[in-house]
Amino acid sequence: MFSAHAATALALVEGYGAVAVFAVFALEGALVGKVLPARTLFVAAVVAVGVEAVAVLPVFAAAVVGATVGQSVVFAAVRRFDVDPAALPLVPVGEGRLDGAGRWFDRWGLPAVAASNAVPGTRGWLAVPTANASSVSAPRFAAASLVGSTAYVGALLAVGVAVALGFGSAAELLGAEWVAAL
Repeated sequence: MFSAHAATALALVEGYGAVAVFAVFALEGALVGKVLPARTLFVAAVVAVGVEAVAVLPVFAAAVVGATVGQSVVFAAVRRFDVDPAALPLVPVGEGRLDGAGRWFDRWGLPAVAASNAVPGTRGWLAVPTANASSVSAPRFAAASLVGSTAYVGALLAVGVAVALGFGSAAELLGAEWVAAL
């Protein structure tokens, strides 16, 4: 199954470059079901473009900005239009996850947004409770989202560079636990 995702990811990167990375990360940030695993696409993009900073920077920026834009769209939709993502069949968000995310935000505030974006499995979930908090502005939310997404994509970049340089599999380099977490 991974090889099918990797082949699709390489074809997208070959045809559309950083635009494909942006689109997939924006959809993931908007809590839309995964069209293609963003992690696989990003690592494939790094392998495809090489490890030179000039080549990797657009892919890195596309992933970070895409995730931030996607989350900001959810934030704005909840804030301005009172959209309930849990009610939409396209968005795989359960009420339980939203309640847990709300407790995180109530306890830690905006730093929880950055922290959750840096942790796989919780990325983007704080957009809804943050939008429901009247004291958080859209620019402050976007900044917190950007910080966390930068940390997350930085970790993916390390995996992609390791694979591109031929350090063996990412599981050998980082350990199976880290790769599974990413």
